[in-house]
Amino acid sequence: MAFKVAISLQAQKYMKSLDRPDARKIKAHINELRQDPYTPRPQCDILKEKGKRPPLYRMRVGKHRVEFFLEEDTIFISRMFQRSGDSDYS
Repeated sequence: MAFKVAISLQAQKYMKSLDRPDARKIKAHINELRQDPYTPRPQCDILKEKGKRPPLYRMRVGKHRVEFFLEEDTIFISRMFQRSGDSDYS
């Protein structure tokens, strides 16, 4: 079953600000995410955020992070950002 993908305005702006190779890599991983949003892949970790409602997931693509949540058959990408030096993602 393929999931639909909805991308927030903030995430769309972030994608436009990226250089072409990074944007292509993230788009490729989002397309793979449509098939199975729960399973990590090579060079693309998926972690479930603790204590978040609705359950929020974070996908790591190189130095970039993609946060998303699932609702029925739709993946909602809420934000994208570049990893900072510390581990706090708030």
